Amino acid sequence: MRVLTVVTDFGIGGTQRVAQNLTLGVKQAGVSVAVLAYNASGPRERFFRDSGVPVFAPDENDQSYPFIDEAIRWRPDIVHFHRSGYPNKRETALIQAFKGQGARIVETNVFARYDGTEARHLIDVHCLLSRWCWFKWSMWRASRDSSTATILPNAVDATNFKAIEAEERHAVRVSLGVPPGRFLFGRIGQPMPTKWSPKILSVFLRALASGNDIGLVLVGAPPEYAEEVARLGQSVRDRIVMLAPIDDDVRLRSLYCAMDAFLHIAEIGESFGMVLCEALLCGTPVITLSTPLRDNSQLEVVGHEQGGLVARDIEGVLEAMERIQRDEALRERVREKGSSWIEGRFGVNVVSSKAVQIYNSVLASTNRADLQRRLDALGDIPPDFSWLAEIQGKGLGSMPTLSQKALFRILHVPQVYATYQIVKRGFAKASR
Repeated sequence: MRVLTVVTDFGIGGTQRVAQNLTLGVKQAGVSVAVLAYNASGPRERFFRDSGVPVFAPDENDQSYPFIDEAIRWRPDIVHFHRSGYPNKRETALIQAFKGQGARIVETNVFARYDGTEARHLIDVHCLLSRWCWFKWSMWRASRDSSTATILPNAVDATNFKAIEAEERHAVRVSLGVPPGRFLFGRIGQPMPTKWSPKILSVFLRALASGNDIGLVLVGAPPEYAEEVARLGQSVRDRIVMLAPIDDDVRLRSLYCAMDAFLHIAEIGESFGMVLCEALLCGTPVITLSTPLRDNSQLEVVGHEQGGLVARDIEGVLEAMERIQRDEALRERVREKGSSWIEGRFGVNVVSSKAVQIYNSVLASTNRADLQRRLDALGDIPPDFSWLAEIQGKGLGSMPTLSQKALFRILHVPQVYATYQIVKRGFAKASR
């Protein structure tokens, strides 16, 4: 079997990192692999070449280099696209080209967006990152086609993220100005406003008002957060550490380990949540806020009472912050088992093995119904509303109200979603 991985470019982004992890994991499983970046090369190209993986990418010194033709001539059996899920004419053209040569098409749909264009008829199986993603995608698809789907989570390389020794942890906390005995909450992310929420500061201030000795370290927060912190009183500012974005895994590991709890609040939620995995690999419990109207895979990645605590609303976050400080047993459980909780579900070997099973199912199937039966037999069956009610029932804070449940259903009506996509594209064109 020959598997070609397709990404936009070989940049340092999270999608590219996950595609790299999976490609090398599949190679380790004995499958012949190659990679194609259809838009641009990037720093990951060298890593692939050093690992003995054939690379097809634009040549900045030779614009006429037919790298896509070369990839087609490589004759892959499976072409695995890592894509956003949104309609993309360039990707559709590539899918058509490979499909025309007899390849079967697999996609990892990063944001669980339903593509109602021609691409949906060409993709053999849609891989979603979580059950939440699969549920949302299925709602948007409804009965419009018989597309097959399953779950293939991100492949997480745990090599660089693990607990550090107590002496090193103490030194890191001292370097951050954290006095002995202070409970340190923290958040790491990229400086994109939608991946953060101002609520992280307001809920910290409320927790501080309870009289507990707590601190907060924010790594990679958008610039406006530093401005907000600067307006606070000196006694509060002294408890908050602001650090610029960091891309060094060694430094990131030390910061995860320095925290007593990872405080995760994101406006758009998570389609997966690599930072959550990294925190848990380091043995740091996570508090995460549910975002049912947006991406919400954080519920599954963390797991209430497994990798930390899930909050259904901001009051639940405050309750979780209070509980995590006094629940030494939960913190100890995550320190001991957080890494296995992640590696057992998302480790490179685990996910790569699942990917190979999916590829074999695609190649062995005779039609879409047969393929879906084969995929379901791998252990992941389509989630339904009973599953939704079960997972939303686990957490702190108030349960969703009837109006919130109604809004959730309305936003997942295919016609409403299609209208939203049209309006969104219209605004995007108008702003250019």
